Amino acid sequence: MQRNFLALKQEQNKKNMKYEELEEKIIQWAKDRNILENSNAIKQISKTQEELDETLEALKKLDTYKDPDNLIVRSQIMNEVADGIGDMLVTIILLAKAVDLESLVCLEMAYNEIKNRKGKMVDGLFVKEK
Repeated sequence: MQRNFLALKQEQNKKNMKYEELEEKIIQWAKDRNILENSNAIKQISKTQEELDETLEALKKLDTYKDPDNLIVRSQIMNEVADGIGDMLVTIILLAKAVDLESLVCLEMAYNEIKNRKGKMVDGLFVKEK
């Protein structure tokens, strides 16, 4: 049974599991299923693309959904979006592991690169100054 986004968010707030703990659990899950030894970085990034495409479709549904009173349908769509984002994170963690990197280190490197970046919004996207 799939749990809904709001219930998981409340549960997560209570447990407050750290990113590192989740990362370890995901890597162990992958090892238990022989994913890491039977895959490679190209296959992992392909899986990330697959999950990204599914998330994009869910976001398009959310963007076009116009009935604010039907919270059940909106909640179902939000669950699809949350599931897609989570699946992408799993594939990114496994991709980093496949090339002997730690995803949190990669994330910190990216933050350090962007933290002082200046730019402007153009058509809903941030465009950095040159």
